[in-house]
Amino acid sequence: ALPAILAFVLVFLDDGITWHLINHSSHKLKHGVAYNYDTLVIGFMIGVNSIFGLPWLVAATVRSLNHLHALGTKSSDGKFISVQETRLTNLFVHALVLASIFALSVIKLIPVP
Repeated sequence: ALPAILAFVLVFLDDGITWHLINHSSHKLKHGVAYNYDTLVIGFMIGVNSIFGLPWLVAATVRSLNHLHALGTKSSDGKFISVQETRLTNLFVHALVLASIFALSVIKLIPVP
């Protein structure tokens, strides 16, 4: 039970730290009504992935911050003016990962040193 508790603390802290960094008031994000369901969905998916032996979903702090900065419009002094909020980027990334599973026979042809 101790490893499970430690893993829970790790995922909870990673998700919480990323959430606070992304949602800083200087980023000027506007959230819809379903925004707070993210933590619930992540918790559910961790349970499902654990049952099937799949990797867990993590917040990926560096990737999330880079995504925020890529979608943001900044003034000349580096402060955010606005951020184009979208969930489509993550959907496309995960769709490509799924597609790569079906393309394994082609991927195996790539020479590896």
